[in-house]
Amino acid sequence: MLASNENPFGPSPRAIAAMQDVAAQVHIYPDPDYGALRAAIAEAKGIKDVSRLAVSAGSDEIIHLLTQAYAGPGDEILFTEHAFSMYNVSALGHGATPVTVPETDFTAGLNALLGGVTERTRILFLANPNNPTGTMMSVQELQSLQDALPPHVLLVIDGAYAEYVSEAYEADIRDLVDRRSNTVMIRTFSKIYGLAALRLGWGYFPAEIAATFQRIRPPFNINAFAVAAGTASIGDTDFIEMSRRHNAEWREIYITRLNAMGLPTPKAFANFVLPDFGTAERASAANEYLKENRVLVRAVGGYGLPSRLRISIGTAEDNETVLALLAAFTASR
Repeated sequence: MLASNENPFGPSPRAIAAMQDVAAQVHIYPDPDYGALRAAIAEAKGIKDVSRLAVSAGSDEIIHLLTQAYAGPGDEILFTEHAFSMYNVSALGHGATPVTVPETDFTAGLNALLGGVTERTRILFLANPNNPTGTMMSVQELQSLQDALPPHVLLVIDGAYAEYVSEAYEADIRDLVDRRSNTVMIRTFSKIYGLAALRLGWGYFPAEIAATFQRIRPPFNINAFAVAAGTASIGDTDFIEMSRRHNAEWREIYITRLNAMGLPTPKAFANFVLPDFGTAERASAANEYLKENRVLVRAVGGYGLPSRLRISIGTAEDNETVLALLAAFTASR
């Protein structure tokens, strides 16, 4: 299963133990403020003011609640042409108009983003690294974007895959929130932490936006298993670093070998790659061939990339299997 960008090693052993410990107490509601979880995140991520940090039922919930709070009919929500699909879904769900701008080499660009801003723009969603392209803007470009955006636009930097870049980058996007009062960072436990089924996310906000978010957040939106697992896993630096090293090593192996097969694959910064099969028909045939051999990857025609497949980075065995199958496929077609 290499279709959903999950951690192939599963969750941290600390998270599993924590969930086992809490199983007998699930008849009791969790702390409505999630104080222990928020404190653990703040300590791990160098956040000094816990009141500006909120947790959520996956980062999708933050996307929806920010849209609910700051955009509606007559407003515009901006993102790039191959952006994460939930930005479009949330805009439409709240009556706002989704606006897309083109990418350059599958990467968001400063000029394109600024060119898409109008007086009606209320939110700019930017996944960095982006899903499904795996590309990203530099921190310097993000700072330039912040400085050039008018104050009526909320910049939401989606760092779902930030851990796969580096600890330094995680700190950089945290600090971007402190640079401007119109910038938010959202994160997830679904990727490197291996907690996708628990639906746990978090965000770091300017104080005023944090207060708004907490007022509209549903009560008890996080379940006790997610609280326990998140609190335990956020500080498991050995597990996180092992996952990051494995991913970086195999990401480069994938890119090198896929390019050698004649499947152009852009440089990536997340935990997946995006090879180009030349045509939509050939990509579909490759997808079916992999399915026939019990391998699931993600077709991304719905993202406007019909000739490509998104392949999550799995275990060494999984990766070798996929690469061998694709070598056989490309040799015969």
